[in-house]
Amino acid sequence: MTSSVVCDSSLLIATALVESNTSKARALVQLWEQQNLQLTAPSLFHYEIVAALRKNVYRGTLVPEEAIIVRDKLLSVPVQLMMDMPLLKRAYELATQFNRPTAYDSQYLAVAERLDCDFWTADEKLFNAVRQQLNWVKWVGDFES
Repeated sequence: MTSSVVCDSSLLIATALVESNTSKARALVQLWEQQNLQLTAPSLFHYEIVAALRKNVYRGTLVPEEAIIVRDKLLSVPVQLMMDMPLLKRAYELATQFNRPTAYDSQYLAVAERLDCDFWTADEKLFNAVRQQLNWVKWVGDFES
């Protein structure tokens, strides 16, 4: 196991909003901090955070003032961002392999594959789509603290 862990935006957002797996997401991130793991993600990570928070405001599930506080908190989390042409191409291949409608989530898979580390997500659909073949993909709902 390397000293990195890949985490998608859905998991980090779950630490700040009240969701079904919020307590598990918070415990998991705290464990990573204790283990001094480097949080790593593809370059779209911060864009996804901002987009998800804006969507919550638009839907009325988050008030604008709270969204700004959460946005600033999540954007301040230290994350090593990765992006290059081979990663983009590999993400496309993974999206094709697992018949995913878009290649966004596959960016995370490509980063974790390259780093040979676990990838944690709060996206149960993504987890279910790849779990049979990619045992290093983990769903926060399965985390036991």
